[in-house]
Amino acid sequence: MAISLITWRLTPVAALDPPRPVLILDNQDHPWAAWVERRGPVTVGRVVRWDGTLWVPLGDVLNQDAQASVSSVSLALAPDGTAWVTWGECPAAGTGVGSGSLHVARWKTAWEEAAPGPARSPEAVAERSEIKVDSQGRPWVLWSEITPGSRLDNVSLAIFDKTWRLVGGALSTDLDSSSRARDLALGPGDRPFLACSRLIDRHDFQVFAGAWDGQRWVPFAGPLNLDPDVYAGFPSLVVDPKGTPTVAFLQASDGFKLVVKRWTGSTWEVLGTPGSLGARNPKLALSLGTAPVLAAVEPLVGVTVRQRSNAGWVDLGTRISTPGAFVDTLDLAVDSQGNPWVIWAEDDQQGQRIGLSRWTGNRWEPFAPLPFSAGP
Repeated sequence: MAISLITWRLTPVAALDPPRPVLILDNQDHPWAAWVERRGPVTVGRVVRWDGTLWVPLGDVLNQDAQASVSSVSLALAPDGTAWVTWGECPAAGTGVGSGSLHVARWKTAWEEAAPGPARSPEAVAERSEIKVDSQGRPWVLWSEITPGSRLDNVSLAIFDKTWRLVGGALSTDLDSSSRARDLALGPGDRPFLACSRLIDRHDFQVFAGAWDGQRWVPFAGPLNLDPDVYAGFPSLVVDPKGTPTVAFLQASDGFKLVVKRWTGSTWEVLGTPGSLGARNPKLALSLGTAPVLAAVEPLVGVTVRQRSNAGWVDLGTRISTPGAFVDTLDLAVDSQGNPWVIWAEDDQQGQRIGLSRWTGNRWEPFAPLPFSAGP
Protein backbone atom coordinates (compact mmCIF):
# COMPACT_ATOMS: atom_id res chain seq x y z
CA MET A 1 0.00 0.00 0.00
CA ALA A 2 1.38 3.39 -0.95
CA ILE A 3 1.80 6.17 1.57
CA SER A 4 1.12 9.74 0.55
CA LEU A 5 2.03 12.50 2.93
CA ILE A 6 1.91 16.08 4.03
CA THR A 7 5.60 16.91 3.60
CA TRP A 8 7.92 19.80 4.43
CA ARG A 9 11.33 19.61 2.73
CA LEU A 10 14.07 19.96 5.32
CA THR A 11 17.75 19.50 6.03
CA PRO A 12 18.49 16.53 8.33
CA VAL A 13 20.05 15.83 11.67
CA ALA A 14 22.28 12.78 11.14
CA ALA A 15 21.57 10.62 14.16
CA LEU A 16 20.04 7.31 15.12
CA ASP A 17 17.55 7.86 17.90
CA PRO A 18 16.36 5.51 20.68
CA PRO A 19 12.91 3.84 20.37
CA ARG A 20 10.98 6.74 21.96
CA PRO A 21 7.71 4.77 22.23
CA VAL A 22 4.40 6.63 22.39
CA LEU A 23 0.99 5.35 23.49
CA ILE A 24 -2.66 6.30 22.97
CA LEU A 25 -5.91 4.50 23.81
CA ASP A 26 -8.98 4.40 21.56
CA ASN A 27 -12.62 4.63 22.63
CA GLN A 28 -12.62 0.89 23.40
CA ASP A 29 -9.51 1.30 25.57
CA HIS A 30 -7.47 -0.61 22.99
CA PRO A 31 -3.85 0.57 22.87
CA TRP A 32 -2.12 2.02 19.81
CA ALA A 33 1.66 2.39 19.91
CA ALA A 34 4.38 3.92 17.76
CA TRP A 35 8.15 3.81 18.05
CA VAL A 36 11.47 3.97 16.24
CA GLU A 37 13.55 0.83 15.68
CA ARG A 38 16.87 0.13 13.99
CA ARG A 39 17.14 -1.68 10.67
CA GLY A 40 20.74 -1.83 9.52
CA PRO A 41 22.22 1.68 9.19
CA VAL A 42 18.88 3.50 9.58
CA THR A 43 16.00 3.76 12.03
CA VAL A 44 12.41 3.29 10.92
CA GLY A 45 9.09 4.45 12.33
CA ARG A 46 6.35 1.92 13.06
CA VAL A 47 2.74 2.14 14.23
CA VAL A 48 0.59 -0.73 15.54
CA ARG A 49 -2.85 -1.09 17.13
CA TRP A 50 -4.42 -3.78 19.33
CA ASP A 51 -7.53 -5.28 17.71
CA GLY A 52 -8.66 -7.12 20.86
CA THR A 53 -6.68 -10.24 20.04
CA LEU A 54 -3.33 -9.27 18.54
CA TRP A 55 -1.15 -6.38 17.39
CA VAL A 56 -1.98 -5.18 13.87
CA PRO A 57 0.62 -3.10 12.02
CA LEU A 58 -0.58 0.06 10.26
CA GLY A 59 1.39 -0.33 7.07
CA ASP A 60 5.01 -1.44 7.07
CA VAL A 61 7.33 1.43 8.04
CA LEU A 62 6.72 5.16 7.95
CA ASN A 63 9.98 5.97 6.17
CA GLN A 64 9.59 7.43 2.68
CA ASP A 65 13.31 7.35 1.98
CA ALA A 66 14.94 3.94 2.46
CA GLN A 67 18.27 5.66 3.16
CA ALA A 68 16.83 8.00 5.80
CA SER A 69 16.31 7.59 9.54
CA VAL A 70 13.23 8.48 11.57
CA SER A 71 14.11 10.40 14.73
CA SER A 72 10.81 10.27 16.63
CA VAL A 73 7.09 9.63 16.11
CA SER A 74 4.01 11.32 17.58
CA LEU A 75 0.57 9.74 17.40
CA ALA A 76 -2.98 10.98 18.06
CA LEU A 77 -6.59 9.85 17.52
CA ALA A 78 -9.47 12.00 16.32
CA PRO A 79 -12.92 11.72 17.97
CA ASP A 80 -14.09 9.54 15.05
CA GLY A 81 -11.17 7.16 15.61
CA THR A 82 -8.98 8.38 12.74
CA ALA A 83 -5.29 7.97 13.56
CA TRP A 84 -2.86 10.80 12.77
CA VAL A 85 0.91 10.53 12.90
CA THR A 86 3.83 12.92 12.46
CA TRP A 87 7.52 12.11 12.14
CA GLY A 88 10.76 13.47 10.73
CA GLU A 89 13.33 11.79 8.46
CA CYS A 90 17.01 12.52 7.94
CA PRO A 91 19.94 10.71 6.29
CA ALA A 92 21.59 7.98 8.35
CA ALA A 93 24.62 8.85 10.46
CA GLY A 94 27.79 9.14 8.43
CA THR A 95 26.05 9.70 5.07
CA GLY A 96 26.52 13.45 5.08
CA VAL A 97 23.95 16.16 4.60
CA GLY A 98 21.02 15.67 2.27
CA SER A 99 17.38 16.62 2.00
CA GLY A 100 15.12 15.58 4.85
CA SER A 101 11.46 16.06 5.62
CA LEU A 102 8.79 16.42 8.28
CA HIS A 103 5.69 14.32 7.58
CA VAL A 104 2.06 14.29 8.70
CA ALA A 105 -0.38 11.59 7.60
CA ARG A 106 -3.70 10.02 8.58
CA TRP A 107 -4.70 6.36 8.42
CA LYS A 108 -7.56 5.01 6.33
CA THR A 109 -6.56 1.78 4.61
CA ALA A 110 -3.08 3.28 4.25
CA TRP A 111 -1.33 6.43 5.46
CA GLU A 112 -2.83 9.18 3.34
CA GLU A 113 -2.04 12.81 2.62
CA ALA A 114 -4.61 15.40 3.68
CA ALA A 115 -3.12 18.34 1.76
CA PRO A 116 0.30 19.77 0.89
CA GLY A 117 2.07 21.13 3.93
CA PRO A 118 2.92 24.79 4.47
CA ALA A 119 6.13 25.88 2.74
CA ARG A 120 9.12 26.02 5.06
CA SER A 121 12.77 26.83 4.46
CA PRO A 122 14.59 24.00 2.63
CA GLU A 123 17.66 24.90 4.68
CA ALA A 124 16.04 24.34 8.06
CA VAL A 125 16.49 21.25 10.23
CA ALA A 126 13.13 20.17 11.67
CA GLU A 127 12.57 17.76 14.54
CA ARG A 128 10.66 17.11 17.77
CA SER A 129 7.26 17.19 16.09
CA GLU A 130 4.19 16.61 18.27
CA ILE A 131 0.58 16.11 17.14
CA LYS A 132 -2.77 16.62 18.86
CA VAL A 133 -6.27 16.31 17.36
CA ASP A 134 -9.10 18.60 18.47
CA SER A 135 -12.82 17.99 19.01
CA GLN A 136 -13.52 18.69 15.33
CA GLY A 137 -10.96 16.15 14.16
CA ARG A 138 -8.42 18.77 13.09
CA PRO A 139 -4.73 17.97 13.67
CA TRP A 140 -2.43 20.49 15.33
CA VAL A 141 1.31 19.98 14.80
CA LEU A 142 4.09 21.57 16.84
CA TRP A 143 7.65 21.28 15.57
CA SER A 144 11.08 22.84 15.86
CA GLU A 145 13.21 24.15 13.00
CA ILE A 146 16.89 25.03 13.29
CA THR A 147 18.38 27.40 10.74
CA PRO A 148 22.02 26.49 9.98
CA GLY A 149 24.44 29.33 10.53
CA SER A 150 21.97 31.48 12.47
CA ARG A 151 21.66 29.07 15.44
CA LEU A 152 17.96 29.95 15.68
CA ASP A 153 15.52 27.42 17.11
CA ASN A 154 12.13 28.32 15.61
CA VAL A 155 9.14 26.55 17.13
CA SER A 156 6.00 26.61 14.98
CA LEU A 157 2.42 25.46 15.47
CA ALA A 158 0.02 24.75 12.60
CA ILE A 159 -3.58 23.53 12.38
CA PHE A 160 -5.10 21.68 9.43
CA ASP A 161 -8.61 22.80 8.43
CA LYS A 162 -8.91 22.04 4.69
CA THR A 163 -5.47 23.61 4.43
CA TRP A 164 -2.57 24.22 6.81
CA ARG A 165 -2.60 27.45 8.78
CA LEU A 166 0.22 28.67 11.01
CA VAL A 167 -0.88 29.75 14.48
CA GLY A 168 0.98 32.99 15.01
CA GLY A 169 4.59 33.30 14.03
CA ALA A 170 7.48 31.13 15.08
CA LEU A 171 8.50 31.21 18.73
CA SER A 172 12.17 31.91 18.19
CA THR A 173 15.16 31.62 20.46
CA ASP A 174 18.82 30.83 19.95
CA LEU A 175 20.01 27.27 20.54
CA ASP A 176 22.00 28.24 23.62
CA SER A 177 18.84 29.64 25.23
CA SER A 178 16.47 26.78 24.38
CA SER A 179 16.30 23.48 26.24
CA ARG A 180 14.44 22.09 23.20
CA ALA A 181 11.96 20.44 25.62
CA ARG A 182 8.30 21.45 25.30
CA ASP A 183 4.78 20.04 25.44
CA LEU A 184 1.47 20.85 23.73
CA ALA A 185 -2.09 20.31 24.99
CA LEU A 186 -5.55 21.31 23.75
CA GLY A 187 -8.01 22.70 26.29
CA PRO A 188 -11.72 23.57 26.21
CA GLY A 189 -12.81 25.13 22.94
CA ASP A 190 -9.76 23.53 21.30
CA ARG A 191 -7.54 26.25 22.73
CA PRO A 192 -3.83 25.33 22.49
CA PHE A 193 -1.65 25.40 25.61
CA LEU A 194 2.14 25.21 25.55
CA ALA A 195 4.82 24.54 28.18
CA CYS A 196 8.52 25.07 27.44
CA SER A 197 11.87 25.79 29.05
CA ARG A 198 14.34 28.49 28.06
CA LEU A 199 17.34 30.34 29.39
CA ILE A 200 16.58 33.78 30.84
CA ASP A 201 19.29 36.46 31.10
CA ARG A 202 21.06 36.55 34.46
CA HIS A 203 19.14 33.47 35.57
CA ASP A 204 19.09 29.83 34.47
CA PHE A 205 16.69 27.74 32.39
CA GLN A 206 13.12 28.42 33.47
CA VAL A 207 9.83 26.63 32.75
CA PHE A 208 6.94 28.67 31.39
CA ALA A 209 3.38 27.76 30.41
CA GLY A 210 0.86 29.76 28.42
CA ALA A 211 -2.14 29.59 26.08
CA TRP A 212 -3.04 31.03 22.69
CA ASP A 213 -5.67 33.80 22.98
CA GLY A 214 -6.43 33.97 19.26
CA GLN A 215 -3.71 36.52 18.54
CA ARG A 216 -0.70 35.71 20.71
CA TRP A 217 0.71 33.40 23.35
CA VAL A 218 -0.23 34.59 26.83
CA PRO A 219 1.86 33.19 29.73
CA PHE A 220 0.31 32.15 33.03
CA ALA A 221 2.23 34.48 35.38
CA GLY A 222 6.01 34.01 35.63
CA PRO A 223 8.27 30.97 35.59
CA LEU A 224 7.31 27.79 37.44
CA ASN A 225 10.79 27.20 38.90
CA LEU A 226 11.04 26.77 42.64
CA ASP A 227 14.16 28.94 42.30
CA PRO A 228 14.53 31.12 39.15
CA ASP A 229 18.31 30.97 39.46
CA VAL A 230 18.41 27.16 39.34
CA TYR A 231 17.82 25.06 36.21
CA ALA A 232 14.35 23.67 35.46
CA GLY A 233 13.24 21.87 32.32
CA PHE A 234 11.56 18.93 30.58
CA PRO A 235 7.95 20.03 31.19
CA SER A 236 4.91 17.80 30.70
CA LEU A 237 1.53 19.54 30.41
CA VAL A 238 -2.13 18.54 30.85
CA VAL A 239 -5.27 20.68 30.80
CA ASP A 240 -8.50 19.65 32.55
CA PRO A 241 -12.06 20.15 31.19
CA LYS A 242 -12.27 23.52 32.98
CA GLY A 243 -9.16 24.78 31.22
CA THR A 244 -6.86 24.51 34.24
CA PRO A 245 -3.27 23.57 33.29
CA THR A 246 -1.03 21.34 35.39
CA VAL A 247 2.69 21.04 34.64
CA ALA A 248 5.29 18.53 35.81
CA PHE A 249 8.96 19.36 35.32
CA LEU A 250 12.47 18.68 36.57
CA GLN A 251 14.06 21.10 39.03
CA ALA A 252 17.78 20.96 39.75
CA SER A 253 18.50 20.58 43.48
CA ASP A 254 21.60 18.49 44.26
CA GLY A 255 20.24 16.30 41.49
CA PHE A 256 16.99 16.57 39.59
CA LYS A 257 13.69 16.28 41.41
CA LEU A 258 10.14 16.14 40.10
CA VAL A 259 7.91 19.15 40.70
CA VAL A 260 4.20 19.40 39.85
CA LYS A 261 2.33 22.71 39.77
CA ARG A 262 -1.29 23.59 38.98
CA TRP A 263 -2.65 26.97 37.92
CA THR A 264 -5.16 28.41 40.42
CA GLY A 265 -6.35 31.26 38.23
CA SER A 266 -3.84 33.71 39.66
CA THR A 267 -0.73 31.74 40.66
CA TRP A 268 1.00 28.37 40.37
CA GLU A 269 0.16 26.04 43.27
CA VAL A 270 2.74 23.40 44.17
CA LEU A 271 1.23 19.90 44.15
CA GLY A 272 4.32 18.41 45.72
CA THR A 273 7.71 17.06 44.71
CA PRO A 274 7.02 13.33 44.35
CA GLY A 275 9.73 10.78 43.71
CA SER A 276 13.45 10.65 44.43
CA LEU A 277 16.43 12.76 43.40
CA GLY A 278 17.76 11.86 40.00
CA ALA A 279 14.31 11.42 38.43
CA ARG A 280 13.87 12.16 34.74
CA ASN A 281 11.41 12.04 31.83
CA PRO A 282 8.24 13.14 33.67
CA LYS A 283 4.95 12.49 31.89
CA LEU A 284 1.54 13.70 33.06
CA ALA A 285 -1.99 12.48 32.30
CA LEU A 286 -5.40 13.01 33.88
CA SER A 287 -7.48 10.23 35.42
CA LEU A 288 -11.20 10.70 34.71
CA GLY A 289 -10.42 14.21 33.54
CA THR A 290 -9.33 15.62 36.89
CA ALA A 291 -6.81 13.64 38.98
CA PRO A 292 -3.18 14.07 37.83
CA VAL A 293 -1.21 10.88 37.15
CA LEU A 294 2.58 11.16 36.93
CA ALA A 295 4.99 8.68 35.36
CA ALA A 296 8.76 9.09 35.52
CA VAL A 297 12.05 7.22 35.50
CA GLU A 298 13.80 7.07 38.87
CA PRO A 299 17.24 5.76 39.94
CA LEU A 300 17.39 2.10 41.02
CA VAL A 301 13.64 1.76 40.48
CA GLY A 302 13.04 2.41 36.80
CA VAL A 303 9.51 3.35 35.77
CA THR A 304 7.28 4.76 38.52
CA VAL A 305 3.65 5.89 38.36
CA ARG A 306 1.82 7.96 40.99
CA GLN A 307 -1.66 9.41 41.23
CA ARG A 308 -2.68 12.56 43.04
CA SER A 309 -5.34 12.22 45.74
CA ASN A 310 -6.62 14.48 48.52
CA ALA A 311 -3.94 12.95 50.74
CA GLY A 312 -1.12 13.65 48.29
CA TRP A 313 0.70 11.48 45.76
CA VAL A 314 -0.04 7.74 45.96
CA ASP A 315 2.37 5.18 44.51
CA LEU A 316 0.67 2.82 42.09
CA GLY A 317 2.51 -0.45 42.64
CA THR A 318 6.16 -1.26 42.03
CA ARG A 319 8.33 -3.28 39.66
CA ILE A 320 6.89 -1.91 36.43
CA SER A 321 10.07 -2.05 34.35
CA THR A 322 12.69 -4.82 34.48
CA PRO A 323 14.90 -4.54 37.61
CA GLY A 324 18.39 -3.38 36.70
CA ALA A 325 17.50 -2.34 33.15
CA PHE A 326 18.28 1.15 31.89
CA VAL A 327 15.01 2.89 31.01
CA ASP A 328 15.27 5.40 28.20
CA THR A 329 11.95 7.14 27.50
CA LEU A 330 8.32 6.49 28.42
CA ASP A 331 4.77 7.57 27.69
CA LEU A 332 1.55 7.50 29.68
CA ALA A 333 -2.17 7.17 28.92
CA VAL A 334 -5.29 6.69 31.05
CA ASP A 335 -8.29 4.55 30.05
CA SER A 336 -12.01 5.28 30.40
CA GLN A 337 -12.06 3.66 33.87
CA GLY A 338 -9.32 5.99 35.10
CA ASN A 339 -6.59 3.31 35.06
CA PRO A 340 -3.12 4.31 33.81
CA TRP A 341 -1.19 2.52 31.08
CA VAL A 342 2.55 3.07 30.64
CA ILE A 343 4.92 2.24 27.78
CA TRP A 344 8.70 2.49 27.98
CA ALA A 345 11.97 1.53 26.27
CA GLU A 346 14.57 -0.35 28.29
CA ASP A 347 17.97 -1.92 27.71
CA ASP A 348 20.13 -4.45 29.56
CA GLN A 349 22.42 -7.40 28.77
CA GLN A 350 19.44 -9.21 27.29
CA GLY A 351 19.02 -6.46 24.70
CA GLN A 352 16.71 -3.58 23.93
CA ARG A 353 12.92 -3.88 24.19
CA ILE A 354 9.70 -1.95 24.70
CA GLY A 355 7.45 -2.72 27.66
CA LEU A 356 3.73 -2.00 28.06
CA SER A 357 1.74 -2.46 31.27
CA ARG A 358 -1.69 -1.44 32.56
CA TRP A 359 -2.87 -0.76 36.10
CA THR A 360 -5.74 -3.06 37.09
CA GLY A 361 -6.66 -1.19 40.25
CA ASN A 362 -4.30 -3.11 42.54
CA ARG A 363 -1.35 -4.24 40.41
CA TRP A 364 0.51 -3.72 37.14
CA GLU A 365 -0.35 -6.26 34.45
CA PRO A 366 2.09 -6.66 31.53
CA PHE A 367 0.29 -6.39 28.21
CA ALA A 368 0.90 -8.54 25.13
CA PRO A 369 4.50 -8.06 23.90
CA LEU A 370 4.88 -5.48 21.17
CA PRO A 371 6.37 -6.54 17.82
CA PHE A 372 9.49 -4.45 18.38
CA SER A 373 12.80 -5.41 16.80
CA ALA A 374 16.04 -4.03 18.16
CA GLY A 375 17.70 -4.74 14.83
CA PRO A 376 21.31 -5.75 14.10
